[in-house]
Amino acid sequence: MNKKGVITIIIIVILVVVGYMVWGGSGSTVTNDGDDSTKTTDEGGLTRDDFQTTDKDSTDTTLLEKLKNTSVLASESGNRVALSNGKASFNEEGVKGTVVLGDVAVEKTVGGTKYVVATLSVSSGGSGTFHYVVLFEEKSGNLVDNSYALMGDRVKITGLRADDVSGGLVVSVSYLDHDKGEPLSAAPTVPRTKILIVENGIFNSAKEITL
Repeated sequence: MNKKGVITIIIIVILVVVGYMVWGGSGSTVTNDGDDSTKTTDEGGLTRDDFQTTDKDSTDTTLLEKLKNTSVLASESGNRVALSNGKASFNEEGVKGTVVLGDVAVEKTVGGTKYVVATLSVSSGGSGTFHYVVLFEEKSGNLVDNSYALMGDRVKITGLRADDVSGGLVVSVSYLDHDKGEPLSAAPTVPRTKILIVENGIFNSAKEITL
């Protein structure tokens, strides 16, 4: 099967699964007659292209500049650090590390609330570098980090997309991962997509889908 065919199948699977997860399997369907033309769902006129991610060349650079001075979590301990030009250092219980803002970000307004989705990496002195997708909410002109979703250790995030699906926010993440049994020291080459469902202003981990 050629690359175009594989991508088409992946997008179809994403739409079917996300439709079920978001709408609870309430009759939303994706039409498909076997060709490569764009098809629509019966829920809000969505097309199969709606969940394709943006790449780094089309990310919002103005938004990235705003994010470079936000406050974020340094680790799972809950300690916070203030980014300066997109970077910060931390030292907690003898563990030193760094936090670095990624180079892709998107924003989406849903139900009158403006959300911003960005990426963040955390290194804590060892060989691992953990990559996260962060959900920010704009409150009184400031971006507040509401929720974090772990993508993995030494993966490479290549794109983000945020969509309003029936009044809810759905985030699609494209990234490169390691193959099973492959050493983490090797460059990640396996393309994957993760679907994140936002409920009550945070990522619902129970509805997270990895393809």
